[in-house]
Amino acid sequence: MKADPTVQRRLVDIAELDLRLGSLAHRRRSLPEQGVLDTLEAERRAAVESAARARIHVEDLDRAIAKLSSDLDAVRRRRANDAELLAGGGLSDRQSTELEYELGSLHRREENLVAELSELTERHEAVVADVRHSGAIITDLDARLGMATTVRDTALAELEDSVTATTAERARQAEDLPPDLLDLYSRSAAEAGVGAAILNGGRCSACAMDLDRTTVSAFRTAPADDVLTCPECGVIVVRTDNS
Repeated sequence: MKADPTVQRRLVDIAELDLRLGSLAHRRRSLPEQGVLDTLEAERRAAVESAARARIHVEDLDRAIAKLSSDLDAVRRRRANDAELLAGGGLSDRQSTELEYELGSLHRREENLVAELSELTERHEAVVADVRHSGAIITDLDARLGMATTVRDTALAELEDSVTATTAERARQAEDLPPDLLDLYSRSAAEAGVGAAILNGGRCSACAMDLDRTTVSAFRTAPADDVLTCPECGVIVVRTDNS
């Protein structure tokens, strides 16, 4: 294949632009700003789940406290009624004894209920505090997420600008190049990861291999418009004054 030396040199420029595009694509896939955002989103999900569990716990405690309060009210009413009956007199000894026994049992039951209610109330206050704390964490994370999103979007916009500019420059460099030369370049890029490279002092700058003397001599004496490929990696090698 033949191609003007200046045209071949443009292949190296295109290869450098392709490497830059590859680097930009890799940066986009592993954007540090996206990693920060992903971490914050994971923290927020965990905080939301924690808050939801705490709210469910509060609701459970609300129901338990309501039941205990109802039981306590019923015991107190029963005690008041029994005490009123006992104080009213007119009861037999047996009835008085039974009422006194029941009043004692009700008193102990009331004490137990009051203790349970106090314990549940303390737990309720602690869980409500957890809910408020989780809410504060979520609010803080929302603010940090907003800032992180802005930073990520700015980084992405800068990347897209670089991709657009590099793609436009590549198109300009590839404009009017012979189709068969571009096809060879594309095959080389697909197989070796780079389409063209400088032959620098007998070394292929694509694979960094020093070529044997016979090959180097043949490359140096070949017509300037001959399109040559590295025998080691198959990449198009472009000769310069330092080759």
